[in-house]
Amino acid sequence: MNIFYRLHIKVEEFFGGLFERHGRFVARHPWAVIIGVAIIDIGLGLGLLKIQTDNSIEQYAPKDSTASKHREEVYSMFPNVDTTNNFYQHSLISYSQYAIVIAQRKDGGNIVDSSSLSDVEALYNYTVSISINSSGSTYKYNDVCARRFSSCVIDGNYIFSNDFKDDLSTGNISYPSYTTSGQTFNIRDTFGKSVASGGFLESAVAIRLTFSVAGNSVSDDWQDAFIKKMKSSSSNTLNIDFAHGSSLDEELNANISGDITLFIVTFSLMITFSGLVLFGGNSVSNRWFLGTAGVVSTALAIVAALGFVCLCGVLFASIVGTMPFLVIGIGVDDMFILLSGLAQTSHIDDIETRIGKTMRTSGIAVTITSLTDVIAFCAGASSLFPAVKHFSLYTGTAILFCYLNYMTFFVSCMTLNERRVSQNRHFFTCRRVKTKDKMIKDGKSKALILCCSGSPSKHRDEVEGPLEKYPKKLLKKILRFTPAKIIILLLFAGFVGVSIYGAYHFKEGLDLKDLVSSDSYFYSFQESLTAFYDQGITIGLYVKSDVDYRSSDTLDAINSLRDNLQKDPDISDTFFLSWLHAYINSTFFDNSSNSNFVAGLQAFSATIEGNMYLNDVTFDNGNISASRFHILTESIASSGGQGDMMLRVRDIASNSPLPVFPYAGTFIYMEGFVAIYSQTLQTIGICVAAVFVVTSVFLPLPVMILFITITVILIMVSILGFMHFWGLTLSSVTMIHIIMCIGFCVDFATHICHAFAQAESTNRDDRVGMALDTAGGPILNGALSTIIGVIMLAPSKSFIFFSFFKVMFMVMLFGLIYSIFLLPVLLSFFGPKYVSKHSDKKDERSVDTENGMIRNSKCSNGTEHSTDTFITKKESTTSQGGNTEKDSRNKKKKKKKRKKKRKHHEEDQAEEEERINERSRRTPKDLPPLKFYSKNEVSHSNRSFTNDEPVI
Repeated sequence: MNIFYRLHIKVEEFFGGLFERHGRFVARHPWAVIIGVAIIDIGLGLGLLKIQTDNSIEQYAPKDSTASKHREEVYSMFPNVDTTNNFYQHSLISYSQYAIVIAQRKDGGNIVDSSSLSDVEALYNYTVSISINSSGSTYKYNDVCARRFSSCVIDGNYIFSNDFKDDLSTGNISYPSYTTSGQTFNIRDTFGKSVASGGFLESAVAIRLTFSVAGNSVSDDWQDAFIKKMKSSSSNTLNIDFAHGSSLDEELNANISGDITLFIVTFSLMITFSGLVLFGGNSVSNRWFLGTAGVVSTALAIVAALGFVCLCGVLFASIVGTMPFLVIGIGVDDMFILLSGLAQTSHIDDIETRIGKTMRTSGIAVTITSLTDVIAFCAGASSLFPAVKHFSLYTGTAILFCYLNYMTFFVSCMTLNERRVSQNRHFFTCRRVKTKDKMIKDGKSKALILCCSGSPSKHRDEVEGPLEKYPKKLLKKILRFTPAKIIILLLFAGFVGVSIYGAYHFKEGLDLKDLVSSDSYFYSFQESLTAFYDQGITIGLYVKSDVDYRSSDTLDAINSLRDNLQKDPDISDTFFLSWLHAYINSTFFDNSSNSNFVAGLQAFSATIEGNMYLNDVTFDNGNISASRFHILTESIASSGGQGDMMLRVRDIASNSPLPVFPYAGTFIYMEGFVAIYSQTLQTIGICVAAVFVVTSVFLPLPVMILFITITVILIMVSILGFMHFWGLTLSSVTMIHIIMCIGFCVDFATHICHAFAQAESTNRDDRVGMALDTAGGPILNGALSTIIGVIMLAPSKSFIFFSFFKVMFMVMLFGLIYSIFLLPVLLSFFGPKYVSKHSDKKDERSVDTENGMIRNSKCSNGTEHSTDTFITKKESTTSQGGNTEKDSRNKKKKKKKRKKKRKHHEEDQAEEEERINERSRRTPKDLPPLKFYSKNEVSHSNRSFTNDEPVI
C-alpha cells in the first residue's frame, strides 16, 4: 500500500508546487487581480442581454424520444388536417388551444338540478361574451372558436338544449350516453363524479365545459382575456375552476420569476452568517469582511456564468432559477476551506509565503471538490431531458467560474486582509491601533480596549471565531470516546436501514399541478380535473402507405390489432373509432375497384355521419397515402402505469403485419416516465465514474477512495430514502437534484479524507482530530450557511423551488452528519496509518511503531536523516531498548554517543518543546520520497537515541 502513498506524495508535490506558485503570484499583485477579475465577470454578465428562455412544459420531457420522432412522422403523414373548421378532439396531433371551466356548487352538493343548471348557463353566456380588441377590431369567442359544420365546438353545451332541460325535469337523462339533435354525447365527459341508477343520471358533483379555440394570434389574445375575466369573476352559488391551453407554461414561468426575489434575501443571509462565523479574534485579526468578499466573489461568478452561457445560445430553463442557491453554498464552502488553510500557516512567515502555503494545501482540496462538481454537471449535460441539460450547463459553468474567482479574486482579498493585519490596522476602520497591553498601560477604558485594541494572531485558536472553534472541539472530544463511537455506529446502522427501506419504495412520477404554486388557478383546476373526471387518453394507430384497404387480409389485420389491444387491462374494450368499419357499413361502400373505393370513401366523408373521419385519411394521386384508427385508454392514475401502457401498446402494434405505430400527444411526456430511471442511473454512473477518476488523480490512496465511495453511497441512499418519506418522486425535476447531490456528497467526504491523509501523526485519533481541525469546521459552517440560504425557499410556492429546498436540506444535513460523525469514526478504527509527507527540518524524528515507519528529520543530536525508513514493530522496540543481539554488538558505540548527547540535552529539550508548540500552526516543507528497506538492510549504527528521547 505504501507505493500508493509515495504516488500521493508525488502528486501533492507536483500540484502543491503549482498552486503555491500561483498563490505567491496573486499575493504579489492582489489589486490587479481583483480589478481584472471584476471587469471580466461584469463584462461576461452583459451576455444576459442575449438571454433566451424556454418555459414550455416539454423541457421536462426527453428530447429525440420515440414519441417526438413519431410526432414528426404524423405531421408528415397528415400535413393538411383542418382542426379549425372541422374540429374533432381525436383528430388533434398535439394539444389544442382551448378554454375550460369546471363548475361545482359551493356546498359540494348535487349539481344536476334546474337551479344549478341555470347558474352554469349564466357562466357559459359570460364566457362566450368575453371580447378583445385587436388591430382596431373587436373579437368575441364566436370569432376565434374552432368550428364544426360552421358552428363553434363547445364540449358540454348540449346541456343547455331544450331536450336536455325537459329530460332533466322528468329525470330521464340517459346514462352513460345521451342523444339529442341526432348527436350522441358521453355524459361522463361533462358531469364529474356522476352517479346513475337504472340507466339514468341521478347526480353529479361538477360540470365541465370546453371551449375549443382556433390556433392563431387573435385566439391567443382571447385566451389571455379569458383568464383575466375568470380571475375577476365570482358566483354566489358556484366554485369555478378554469384554464386554457397555455396555462401550465405561463404559470410555470410566472412562478419561477416571482421566487427570484428570494435571491436578495438569501445573499444577505449568507453575508450575515459568514460574517458571524468569521467574527473572531480581536479588532485587528477579525475576518468579518472576508465573509462579505466570499459572497461577493460567488455573486460575480454567477453573473459571469449566466452571461457566458447565454452568449453561447443555451436556453434559460425555468429550473435554472434554483442554480444561484446551489452555487453560493459551494462558494461559501470553498471560502471556509481556504481560510482554514490560512489559519494553519505560521505567523512568522511573510504574507506571500503564507498565501503560497495556503494554496499548496487548501488549494488542492478546493480544486478536487470543484472539479468533481463540474464533472458531475457535465455528465448531467448529456441528459436527454432539456431541463436537466440546460440546468447542468448553467450550473457546471457557474461552479467553474466560482472556483476561478476564489482562486484569484478571493485569494487577493485574503492577501489584502493579511496586509492590513500585519500593519495592525482595525478590521472596520483600517486605522492603526495599539495592542491590548499598550492600551491598558495607557489607561484606556475597557470599552475602548475591547473595540479598538488588537494585534496579529499567533495561533489558530486566536484567529478563529466561536462558531469555528467550539463545535469541532466538542466533536473531537466525542470521537475520542470509544463508547461514543460504538453508539454512533449503531445509530447509523439503524439510520441506513430506514434509508434503504425508503429508497426501495422510491417511485417515479410527475404531477403537472406540482409544477406551479399551490395558490395558482391552474393548480386548483388540475386538482378538480383529476378528482372528478376520468383521464382516459385517445391513442391514434397510424398506418403508413402501401396498404390495400380493399383486401380482406387488411381488414383481418386491423381487427386482430384491435382485439389484441383491447385485451390489455388499460385499454377500453368498448371504444374503437375506425373510418374503414364505418365506411364498410355505409351505403357509399364500393369495393369493385381502387378508384371506386376511394371515390366512395370521399363521398362518405362529406356526409354528417362520415365527417368525423374526414381527418383520419389522406389521399395522394387518387390513392390512400396514410390513415389512422383510434383507441381509448382507461383512467390510469400513476405516471409509471401510463409509461408502461405506452410501451405495451407499441409492442402490440409492432407485432402487427400492418405498417402501424401508436401515437398520442401525451406520449411526449410519458417518454419521461419511461426514460427517467435509465437516464438517472446512467447519469449517476457517469458522475460517479468521473468523480472517481478525479479523486484518484489528486488522492491516489485506495483506502481513502474506498472510504469516500462508501460515504457517498450511504449519503445518496439516505437522500433517496428520505425523498420518498418527504413525498418526492423521481422526475426530470428531482433528477437534477440527485445529480447535484453527488457533487456535494463527494465534497464532504473528500475534504475529511484529504485532511486525514495530510495530518502529521501516527495515532488515528490524533489524525482524526487534526482532520476535523482543518476540514471539519469549514464543512460544518459551509453546510450550515447553505441550509440557512435554502431555508428561504421553504415557504416558496413553486414545486421546483420547494423540492430543491427539500433535497438541498437533506444533502447538507446528511452530508454533514456522515462526514463529521460516521467517516471520522471509521477512520479512527480502520484508517490507514500513513505518516504525512509534511515534516520540517527542525522536527524531531518520528517513528510509527505499528507500521514501522521512521520519518526523515533531525534527531535531538542534530543529525539529519535524508530518507524515510520502514522497520517492523519488533525492530522499533529493539532500536530503543537494545535487547537484540545486534544491539548488543553496538552497545559500546551507542553509550559513547549518549554521553556526548547528554551534554546538550537541556538545550534540545527546550527546542523540542518549542517545535511541538509550533507544529499545529506551521505548514512544513515537503520531504524527499520515501525509501524502503528490508529488515536486514536497516542499519542502526547511524542512530543515537536516548532512553527518554520522544519517539512519535
